[in-house]
Amino acid sequence: MNKSRSKQSSISILEISILVATAMIVMLAGVTHACLRNSHVEVMRSVDKAQQRIEEHKDAVNSLQVKIDKKLNIYQLRDDLERSGSELVIVPTTSIEKISAHTLTGVASTGENISTIASITP
Repeated sequence: MNKSRSKQSSISILEISILVATAMIVMLAGVTHACLRNSHVEVMRSVDKAQQRIEEHKDAVNSLQVKIDKKLNIYQLRDDLERSGSELVIVPTTSIEKISAHTLTGVASTGENISTIASITP
């Protein structure tokens, strides 16, 4: 039992070089991991900023759509025209006539002005 304790353990140069190489590889792996993690965080921040800008644009589009809908409200439009003293009048739906594109090309070939078609009253 004393023989194994009294024997001096010696570490060879090969073992030391393997330990140093292993330590260098582990340090290089740690530095690489830190760099990759940092770039991942930067990408996530830019994605978050892009998503925030997308949401802001969606809100702006929704707000604009609400304004357009308010402007195109038939009752509000009639009130605005009446208040401004416009000469426009309500046209009965029975007097509206659908004109196809084929009919318009025939009218254009005859030389008749399209504006006269719109002013014809039934």
